[in-house]
Amino acid sequence: MSGHPAVDIVTAKSAVVIQDRALTPMSSWLSDVAARTADGGLVMQVLTPHDGRITLPLRMVLGGPRARWVVQEPGDGYFDGFSGLPLTWDGAAFVLAPQAKDGPSETFLRPDGDVGRHLVVDLRVVHEAATGLELGSVVESAAEALAGAAPACWGTAEPALSRWDRAEVTALCRRRAPQATWLVFMGGHGEGEASFGGTVRVSRVTSGVKESITFAVALPGDAPPPLDALEALAARHAAEGTLLTMTAQWTPGRADLTYPARWLGRPDPLALAVGPSGVADTGLDHALAAEVPGRVIGPSASPGVWYGLADAEPGTGWTRLGGLMRHLAPQAAPPPGADGKGDGG
Repeated sequence: MSGHPAVDIVTAKSAVVIQDRALTPMSSWLSDVAARTADGGLVMQVLTPHDGRITLPLRMVLGGPRARWVVQEPGDGYFDGFSGLPLTWDGAAFVLAPQAKDGPSETFLRPDGDVGRHLVVDLRVVHEAATGLELGSVVESAAEALAGAAPACWGTAEPALSRWDRAEVTALCRRRAPQATWLVFMGGHGEGEASFGGTVRVSRVTSGVKESITFAVALPGDAPPPLDALEALAARHAAEGTLLTMTAQWTPGRADLTYPARWLGRPDPLALAVGPSGVADTGLDHALAAEVPGRVIGPSASPGVWYGLADAEPGTGWTRLGGLMRHLAPQAAPPPGADGKGDGG
């Protein structure tokens, strides 16, 4: 990492990138730093001013386990851009400061006036690795169902400069296989249109070709969550046999789909969908016996299950989601003899 044009500080633990700008995107340089730090076992730490913002794709990257969003206080000091907790430089990386026990920075807690709602969907699908497979249709279906339009552009970094084209997306992923391909897509930035965008990671897995999609759309603060559209989207891909999982949450956010280093409000989970393969693994009866009521989606011969969480009591959504995930987790087989019957020897 030493000598990289985007990196300002390199230590044995971290690579620090200083971005003194109003809006920091997931540029090609930052994308390269993220890849190199992952390969080298370092943490990528991006330092921005307190009044700066980051884009959705960069937020997705900085929210990972090997990254940190560091924010400069107006005077001295630093805080974490997601939690607001104070940070300090320990000589090798920015880490939580002793005063973090006192709670978030006052700068982080200042209100932000431009707050609406973001619908954030994480969608995992797997396709058969067929010669004629064309990627991008799942991204399109999510965009059209939840934002009313297909993506306008895509790229391997921001700004996304290529016009959206499924054939070109597929061709790039084929050229890079078996290595994974990470892409960004954007749309809906015209007058009167809801801004939306996201990221997709395409990878080869034993069962085929996997797409891991994060999609977000900015909606007015008084807009209701589109629960019917979400369930229909999950049911569509369950019927196709491609759905692995889908989760959706409803979170406060800016209309331009950028993120300030501010506390905007608490996100709430809306729904979880499990595809046919997951339901087959856990058993349909067990899947429907969860505390959160489930509904069958997709074909009766190979169903998925939809769980709605939007009607949870205020403040209980994440607890209910956690309980549901534990209920659906694969059950470990008991060791031989644990049932008291021995192993027949």
